[in-house]
Amino acid sequence: MKRTVLMGALVLAPACATPSREPVSVAEAYARALDEGRLQDAYALTTNGPDGETAFLERYSDEAARRERAAAVRSSAEVLEARAPALTLARSGPDWRVVEARPADVPRAALRRFLDASDAKDWKTAYGLLAAPLRARYTPERLKEDFEREPLSKERLRRARLALNTHVRVGAGEAVFPLGDERAVLLVLEDGEYRVSALE
Repeated sequence: MKRTVLMGALVLAPACATPSREPVSVAEAYARALDEGRLQDAYALTTNGPDGETAFLERYSDEAARRERAAAVRSSAEVLEARAPALTLARSGPDWRVVEARPADVPRAALRRFLDASDAKDWKTAYGLLAAPLRARYTPERLKEDFEREPLSKERLRRARLALNTHVRVGAGEAVFPLGDERAVLLVLEDGEYRVSALE
């Protein structure tokens, strides 16, 4: 079953309705604000995405785009997850349940999301899964250009995907997927979520 991820640490301060720390309530408040055209309120419930407020307001100035996004948020809320470094909660009907996972499962899932996004040429998603120093150097467009220009990019992605099946060394704030020959895929923990720091 596909689940939409909402990190518990990123449930933000209220902007429009009654304050709530409940992830489903935040998702509904966000969808409602979009439906009602209250874009400032909707934006205040986000993590200020990679494109910033101006791009957000421009994107959702179109009513059809707002309604489509609100509908997607509501349907995803049915299978929502809340995640922290050592804990994932998944929605099961009206209740929340702890997902019992090994420490390596969380960074492995993060790397898989990055690789899937890259393979699908979903550069905006891939960009959002990069560590902060890489996000500071790139934009989704520049990431796309680099991957398309760099002859070794497909090979790096292939090796990184193979690394998903290797033993992951999880340490203080990082996860290392060894590739051999002193190469590794490195993920670092930022704001409670693993992000890709190096592919080798």
